[in-house]
Amino acid sequence: MQMPCDFAGPSVASGIVESPLPNQSARPSGAPHESSSAPEPDGEWYRLALLLTGDAAAAAAVLEKIFAVAPDELAQLRGRERRRIWLLRQIRVQALQWRQEHEPADSASLPGRVSALPEPARSVFAVFHCAEGGLDDLAELLGLSRAAFAKALAKARAALAPEGVVFPENVLLRVHRPWGGDRAKVAKAVRAVEASPEPAATAPLAAQAAADAQWHAEIEAIAIPEALVALYRAVPPRRGLWGQLFQPAVLAIALALVVVVGALVYLARTRGGDFPGREAIEAMVEAESEASEPPMEAVTPAAAGKLDDWFVLKGFEGYAVPPPMDKVTAIGCRVWKHGNLPVADVALRKVAGVEGARLLVFRVADLPTGTLEPGGWRVFQQDEWAVAVWSDRETVCAVVIQGDSDDMRRLLRTLER
Repeated sequence: MQMPCDFAGPSVASGIVESPLPNQSARPSGAPHESSSAPEPDGEWYRLALLLTGDAAAAAAVLEKIFAVAPDELAQLRGRERRRIWLLRQIRVQALQWRQEHEPADSASLPGRVSALPEPARSVFAVFHCAEGGLDDLAELLGLSRAAFAKALAKARAALAPEGVVFPENVLLRVHRPWGGDRAKVAKAVRAVEASPEPAATAPLAAQAAADAQWHAEIEAIAIPEALVALYRAVPPRRGLWGQLFQPAVLAIALALVVVVGALVYLARTRGGDFPGREAIEAMVEAESEASEPPMEAVTPAAAGKLDDWFVLKGFEGYAVPPPMDKVTAIGCRVWKHGNLPVADVALRKVAGVEGARLLVFRVADLPTGTLEPGGWRVFQQDEWAVAVWSDRETVCAVVIQGDSDDMRRLLRTLER
């Protein structure tokens, strides 16, 4: 059962105008409100781009590219919230596109380590530390539920922290901000744990707070390059637009990247391949065989488990595949819809001697029937197709091959060796 969470609060947009950053200068002395001299660029935007790319030159290039088109693009949007949403979304999209064309360099620095995280943990950690305001807004920007946002943040912490450090499992505690800004229910949950006399209860929260505070301080200390500051100062602002664009960043995120997942499957592992939700899977497999649009896009051969960036750029959040499918080679990808349900569709190179295998991935968030029971591989026959289904509480993965159930079981056994 999902624990109740209160991420609600003032919109991230509300603070951008009111509270300047400590290292951000105001308008030039004597300049009017809509001066022709642009204020300092927002350091948090640069930090966000740096965490998402892991490369200082790439972060600068991402922002240069965005601000080259920002006046024209933002002039078409009415309302400051929509403009800020556009800005933050562009930072993430441009960073992901850069990653598609470049291999981030290995680095022991915090930005390098964050950049090496898989999606959505990478983006969740970056916006958590670079944006203030309601966590609902941040989760919505990334196309995640509240619980999924907290889970991805926990995964990022676990990957960045020293081995053996234990953090809280409670969803409310996972989104605690030791630098301030917790919502009421989060603050109440933190106080309850801190009041406990049991070290076993207080130690994980204390470890998380210490780690978050250290990472946050290190991120806040990242200075925007002088060359980038000089470039932005030279950009002539549009009246009524750049004054809003270059305000301190408390980012407003109200972006829906994907349609809310509809009713799907309710899987429970049983013998013989018969399980609740099988009919829904069969309908999806049938729909995939008939879906011609959009066409499959060829991709540079890559491990199926490393395609999260590609799918984020296509508007599909939460892509993940289970072992042993994470290491099989993908040669083509697309995103199509089964009704209102986005489906990540991956064409696989010959795997375990089988040609033409397909991998279908979709999310099970917001199931009207309740929480999906996780299960191992369930294999069944559908006409000339053999199908293997795997699920956890957030993702369903279906492997489809032409053959029979015995062929599928041999394929899975081969991959698991």
